[in-house]
Amino acid sequence: MRSTRRSAWILGWLGFAALVSLGVNTCGPTAVEIPGLSQSVNVTTDANGVWHIEAANDLDLAIAQGYVHCRDRFFQMDDTRRQVDGTEAELLGPGRLAADIQARVIGLHRAAQRSLDAAPGRFRALLDAYADGVNYCLATLPLPPEYAQLELTQARPWEAVDTIKIGKAIAASLSLDVDTGLTQQLAAYLQAGGANGFDGQALFSQDVFRSAPIDPASTIPDATNTTPYAVDWSAKKAAHIASVAKASGRVREKLAAHPLFALALDRRASFVGSNEWGVTGAASANGRPMIANDPHLSLNVPSTFWEWHLTVRDDPEAGPMNVSGVGFPGAPGVILGQNEHITWGATTNPMDVSDVFSDRLLVAQPACFAIGALACIESPPGTFHAVEIEFNVRYFFNSIGDSVNDNLVEATGLPTEATTIGTVPFRSFGPIIDIENPAVLAPPYGTTTALVLQYTGFHATQELVTFSIWNRAADLAEFQHGLDFFDVGSQNWAYADRDGNLAYFTSAEMPLRTDLEQGAVVGLPPFFVRDGLSGANNWIADNAHSQGQTIPFAILPAAEMPHTINPANAFFVNANNDPAGTTLDNDPLNQVRVSSATAIYYLNPSYQEGLRAGRITRLIQGKLSAGGTVSMQEMKDFQGNTQQLDAELLVPFLLDAFANAAAPGAPPELASLAGQARIAEAIGRLSSWDFSGPTGIEEGWDASDVNGKRSSLSGAKGQQEIAASVASTIYNLWRGYAIRTIVDVRLAGFGLGAGSDEALKALHHLLGADPYTGIAAAGFDWIPQPSALTAEQRRDLALLGALRDALDALASPAFAPAFAQSTNQNDYRWGKLHRIVFDHLFDPSLSIPPQGGFTDLSPQLRGISRDGGMEVVNASGYSARSIGLNNFMFGSGPVRRYVGRAETDAIIGVNSVPGGPSGIPGDPDYATQLATWLTADYHNVHMDVGGSSEVFLPSPAP
Repeated sequence: MRSTRRSAWILGWLGFAALVSLGVNTCGPTAVEIPGLSQSVNVTTDANGVWHIEAANDLDLAIAQGYVHCRDRFFQMDDTRRQVDGTEAELLGPGRLAADIQARVIGLHRAAQRSLDAAPGRFRALLDAYADGVNYCLATLPLPPEYAQLELTQARPWEAVDTIKIGKAIAASLSLDVDTGLTQQLAAYLQAGGANGFDGQALFSQDVFRSAPIDPASTIPDATNTTPYAVDWSAKKAAHIASVAKASGRVREKLAAHPLFALALDRRASFVGSNEWGVTGAASANGRPMIANDPHLSLNVPSTFWEWHLTVRDDPEAGPMNVSGVGFPGAPGVILGQNEHITWGATTNPMDVSDVFSDRLLVAQPACFAIGALACIESPPGTFHAVEIEFNVRYFFNSIGDSVNDNLVEATGLPTEATTIGTVPFRSFGPIIDIENPAVLAPPYGTTTALVLQYTGFHATQELVTFSIWNRAADLAEFQHGLDFFDVGSQNWAYADRDGNLAYFTSAEMPLRTDLEQGAVVGLPPFFVRDGLSGANNWIADNAHSQGQTIPFAILPAAEMPHTINPANAFFVNANNDPAGTTLDNDPLNQVRVSSATAIYYLNPSYQEGLRAGRITRLIQGKLSAGGTVSMQEMKDFQGNTQQLDAELLVPFLLDAFANAAAPGAPPELASLAGQARIAEAIGRLSSWDFSGPTGIEEGWDASDVNGKRSSLSGAKGQQEIAASVASTIYNLWRGYAIRTIVDVRLAGFGLGAGSDEALKALHHLLGADPYTGIAAAGFDWIPQPSALTAEQRRDLALLGALRDALDALASPAFAPAFAQSTNQNDYRWGKLHRIVFDHLFDPSLSIPPQGGFTDLSPQLRGISRDGGMEVVNASGYSARSIGLNNFMFGSGPVRRYVGRAETDAIIGVNSVPGGPSGIPGDPDYATQLATWLTADYHNVHMDVGGSSEVFLPSPAP
């Protein structure tokens, strides 16, 4: 429970954060006068582009942070806040209007204002000081060069609420789930089943959209040998699914225009990933606990995170502080890092903190007038709740290309749902995201059905306070205290300290649903659109905030959230996999709460496939078997691992298919494939493969290279890398064709589809059935032809046919830019396909490459060649069904790699980020650490202040 000391912890928060580089590094200190400073602030950079800022107090540090942020990252900051408040078209032009409309409708900017309004005065003063630093920069320094390209000569001043907007956006990207997408898909499966005589529900939940992962790695069960209890739940209602399917389709079409909300539509198929793990002192080579962490987000320029070291000599209220780590431009604070006593990291924990309700909407009706409202919803029957409506919402866009500076034009001809925005305070101030009959918004008004999005993040959450506590936290108790404030954006937290503790926690406020607390799902489960009128699915009210929570609803107690302190098995692993094991049996709703045997214990419908977590768990268990230990170097090596676990699980089926086809008496169709020399060669390569994905080319960047320096492929080691590279290419093409020719073709015959992750799950589930029958839970045969063959023979024919198709493709003109139509398999180097471009927001010429001293692999092969694979630890993924020349490029991955060891007298850490501190194209610090990051190497974290390249001075008194 939160204590009354909450305000005291907030007081010093913003003084902990310095973000963004200074952009220049002079030989001697340069003095800069900045209004508002009480004492001088010293700023310096080290050889790794890490900035060190030392101030006397938190307010001075806040001003300095705002100034340096603005100087090197303002364009990034400006665009991020505009994505949230729906004004991005005013920056980037009319092409962003559709996204702006959805941003205004969803309303994270409104939620940010609530959070700011609820913040204590001291906290707001610190945010204002940060804004003062930004605005002094805007008033005295040139704008970043992108503004001139966009014909803009001025920028909107920074406000305190803009920092909160960025925090809300980050939290939503990790936790907001709009359940309409899954509802629409379920409706399609039920309809197809009815039309074609199979069980559509079984096809959906048991064959394709499975809750169970591919690999059963689960954080708490693996760390502690504990497992949850089980209870059955009731069936779903098809009538409600059909009634909301069309509305779900409309929502999908609209929200897909905004990248943040498009992600929320397909949360199951688009998890934002990360890795973390830890070992106790008993499992550590030197007897001290260690953690490793690498969050996975978009890999763009400038880089997502900013690395810095912050020191406050002695704040009069909060005292001294010494912390190093990373944070987000525009959102001051060391988000992930270490101080002198503790170290922490995070991965996204998918947790269901949002629901979409199908509500009865009344406009200008007597029931609404009775509660003083123009519009209202009804839930439960006879109880009405006000809807707040904003009319005549206006939008503007930057008219780029007309040679007129600062020419903002008002958008006209917009639909009513864009200019009229409704929110429902009863449902967490949730927006109305679809109206079945928009005509009711105008005379003569009336009643219709609306979809309302409820989300914990719409409340006045205070998760940023967590980092203020942790930046100065001295022990486990203070770290746990900080967890109480992490209200939304659920994370898995890794923790270690100098006292010798290792811990894992999940966090955020998990709302309790009425029906689940009563022990049975009423209607559809929470991961589909729910019935709002009955009230049976409503969140349970707790207006007394009995657990000290922010939201006015009952939440799952912290004691029942997955966590472990000093785990019995001496390690833990989380890579966005199931933290508690609730989905391992493919049913996320058959557990009961430990505190109530009649209440369903529910966290989320599904998690990542378990492939990264499964690999990390295997690596650690391999070291700990027979009494072994894990060293810090091995922790680093694990982060660079590129072994594909899906390949380890699927290749045996292909090898068995070849063996069956090559056996005496095999049917001619199979024997002919086994008799092809190229098939036999490929099988030989896959049978000796270690499942890793090195580039196999001199131009490639691999974890086997050292400190950003590429090494030669000569010698036996080089030949091993080439062999693994070729096998990786063949496997990845084979998997794509296997999914397409087995899963996709069959589903398409019914007019259905599935996401990449779901299709891979379906393939693995089909092949892994023992005994193999080929029959789906829905009742049909996945591979019905040729009918003269047995089920096993049809399976083998399909798997070998996919290998034939893959080899055909690699030698085809489509892959000529990479392999010149060669039929020599030794030419099929993975690095020719697995590439990355670090994209600039709107100008490809400012991307890396060509910026930062990096070049494209060739004129026809854009990007930098790097080792990796789908769902490997060194994250660098792509669609499982990829089969094209450029389909294996990746655009997300570790935005930070960190390993920390807690000694008795210090925290020893290493770190790397994919880029540099500067966001100014052409700046020498545009890609400072990128080469080191590409080879999965690190620099040491320094906690000392060092010298000074700049001094920020108080302005003289007038």
